[in-house]
Amino acid sequence: MIALQHELWAQLVLILLFSFLTGSELRGYQHKFHAATQELFLGTVRTMTLTGLMASVFFLVNEWLYLLGFASLSVLFALLYWQRLKVQNSSLLTFLVWALTYSYAPLVMTQPLWLASGVFVVIVLLLNSKQVLNDLAEKVSNDELNTLAKLVLLSVVILPLLPQDNINLWIPVSPFKIWLAVVVVSSVSYLGYVSQKFFVKDQGLMVTGILGGIYSSTATTVVLAKKSNEYPRLSYKMTAAIISATGLMYIRLWVIAALFMWSVALELLPVLLGLSVAAFVLSFIYIQVENRNGEHKNIDSSSVQNPLELKVAFIFAGLFVLMAVVTQFVMNSYGDTGVRYLSALVGFTDIDPFVLSILNGSYEAQNNVIAGAILIAAGSNNLLKATYALALAEPKSGRFSAFWLAVLGVISIAIGWQL
Repeated sequence: MIALQHELWAQLVLILLFSFLTGSELRGYQHKFHAATQELFLGTVRTMTLTGLMASVFFLVNEWLYLLGFASLSVLFALLYWQRLKVQNSSLLTFLVWALTYSYAPLVMTQPLWLASGVFVVIVLLLNSKQVLNDLAEKVSNDELNTLAKLVLLSVVILPLLPQDNINLWIPVSPFKIWLAVVVVSSVSYLGYVSQKFFVKDQGLMVTGILGGIYSSTATTVVLAKKSNEYPRLSYKMTAAIISATGLMYIRLWVIAALFMWSVALELLPVLLGLSVAAFVLSFIYIQVENRNGEHKNIDSSSVQNPLELKVAFIFAGLFVLMAVVTQFVMNSYGDTGVRYLSALVGFTDIDPFVLSILNGSYEAQNNVIAGAILIAAGSNNLLKATYALALAEPKSGRFSAFWLAVLGVISIAIGWQL
């Protein structure tokens, strides 16, 4: 009995603490964002604290009394909202915060403590992020939000329902793995895309190169190579940015390998890490050379495209299946050597479908063959990017970038061929 009383006291203290702090945050929000306006508010610190106390008492007495209390106070908020409409103020924020405060009692008394704590933390974050959220909402287009919502729906609803058995002997992957590959690659690319477009846009060439490497090192190389003609004075920094994008490509490939085949990722770790470090060391050297000239310019990264467009996702799924079929045929007909030659050819296209197919397929190949194929594909892709840099960039940065991309590519292919 004494232990139960102690537990109730502890729960009541927590409820009052959460309610008091929520009211304090609401008061700070009103002073920060609405100090100069004549808005109608029902209350903040004392009101929220008393709300938590009343909800606790009502919930302990009877659940129906608790619900009746919520309904009664909701009527008061409805009257307040009606008055707000007269002055063209239709915000429901105060009511929503009050309703969540009213829910602290059952949350603390019936659920794990982390749930009530999580609700409180989310309230605090949202109240203090008004300007950030408004700015982000203005930047994000409806098309991007709709596309993201569709892919989340397809991932959460469709993915668990897909069969996990291989389609047939010629397509050695399951529908589940096909769509999982699409989701993983699109999500990784989208992370770089969102960071580049919305959070660190116009923050300099190096940020564009690094985040672009998460999104697509090939696309970033093309963008930066074309931009270099507008900034011929920044040839060294352009070179650093282009090389850094390839450095991120190696890390991106390792993350994908780790997600789908950990044993291959362990074999690739020292090689991909070494190549990535080499790329970043080269980038650092070129930055130091550029800094001697003392000039700084930003670059617009708005030319990147949304990687979560559903059409792109379905094309990727089709290429994934095609690569699985081709890889199966080559492996059965020409063995490990055929796979190495196929990897070299695939590198001059989009390597992600091939990498994902060889990691997810049911092939009779050892880990070193799969790891080598990934390295060879990455190396030949570097040769493709070197060609782009030489053809599209201004002469000096084009030559520097092409040379080092080719060197990294040849090293990647040589190591991959020996595995």
